[in-house]
Amino acid sequence: MRSRKPKLTPEQRRERIKAAHDKLSGAVDGLLTSEGWQAMVTSRAWLRRYSLNNMMLITSQFPDATDVRPYSQWKEAGRHVRKGEKGIRIFAPCRYKARDEDGNEETDASGNPRYQVRGFTVVSVFDVSQTDGDPLLSADGSAPQELTGMAPEQLWDGIAAHINKRGFTVERGDCGSAYGFTRWATRTVRVRSAVEDAQAVKTLVHELAHIACEHEERQTTTPRALLEVEAESVACIVTHVAGLDSLAYSVPYVAGWAGDSETAHASAERVVQVADQIISALGEAAPSPAARAVSAA
Repeated sequence: MRSRKPKLTPEQRRERIKAAHDKLSGAVDGLLTSEGWQAMVTSRAWLRRYSLNNMMLITSQFPDATDVRPYSQWKEAGRHVRKGEKGIRIFAPCRYKARDEDGNEETDASGNPRYQVRGFTVVSVFDVSQTDGDPLLSADGSAPQELTGMAPEQLWDGIAAHINKRGFTVERGDCGSAYGFTRWATRTVRVRSAVEDAQAVKTLVHELAHIACEHEERQTTTPRALLEVEAESVACIVTHVAGLDSLAYSVPYVAGWAGDSETAHASAERVVQVADQIISALGEAAPSPAARAVSAA
């Protein structure tokens, strides 16, 4: 049975929160380096249940983290945290039941209690490598799958449908020296014909990211290089979750384009949000071992 830890004093709690803030500041500064940005892109494929800030806190303390959960959730999953393992500190909201002016509990339309967030505290979570117990599958119910040359079945169709819903048509054809491009004036996305499935699909996600990251509106105020970093980062996260191993080697150095940590953090927030939206729209379906050839238009 796990022994109960002594309750923290207010001073100890403030010190712990300050230490976590300091660690987060260092992690945000790390986004200005090639290694820090690539770590953000790579880890997002596995740590999607956490906010960007908590994800950076996790990877700064436990770089090899893949599946991170609180102690109680590991217990529910049939695993236990090994004695002596050090917790990974992250932020958690302090939630309280909302009450009206008369002190009565407020509820939503379904009759469930409403909650308010009044600040944050620091809690400990643990990576799967710190636990023992029942074997676990990955979040999609299968082991991570790397595909070379071909793309996961139906991934092209899913991404193309997402682009179509945003008012753009998709075509294959000549793209000059580029793998693909988006024409804002004609609402057209084109992907080069003479490339294998894997490259074609990653390029299609890249172009979708340009659209979803609102690059049409931002192209006059944001350096083109930073827009490309965002689009490629989204493509790496989405395709990696879908089973296509593109990873972060294709994400270029970001420091010179972000300029400062605030800009880099805002850009990372955008990348994470857009990638998550695309993955959710695809239904987070596990990739099939089969693959399909995408015919040229």
